[in-house]
Amino acid sequence: MKILFVCTGNTCRSPMAEGLFRQLLAQRGAEASFACASAGLSAVNGAPPSENAVLACREVGVDIAAHRARRLSAGDLDNWDLFFVMTATHGYILEQAGASAQKIYVPQNVADPFGGDLNVYRACRDQLSACLEEFLGSLPQEARP
Repeated sequence: MKILFVCTGNTCRSPMAEGLFRQLLAQRGAEASFACASAGLSAVNGAPPSENAVLACREVGVDIAAHRARRLSAGDLDNWDLFFVMTATHGYILEQAGASAQKIYVPQNVADPFGGDLNVYRACRDQLSACLEEFLGSLPQEARP
């Protein structure tokens, strides 16, 4: 299964979600069952992740320092099985662009930590971790690790 994590700038939430999801899969020995990446609706291609996103993830053993932002492209709509978005608005934008509503997973709203201090990023990281656990539980039984 191929999952794309989507936020606005692809420097905070979606790279954190991607890194945390990869860690979750590794802990369950399920890396081979999934492909994942992240993108932003308004990303500046090549931008590095937020420093606090890197630090918050590093605290739980996830390294996203090498991540570089990329903007979602029209081709992505057909190339991914599921889109894990950070807000209902992101999901709406994807639907308007042509993504099937059945391919969009909207967790509880994950607020953008951009510009916040490390504690704001830690709270976002912890919320994402909980959302990712819930997301895995929502997958069809045959797709779960």
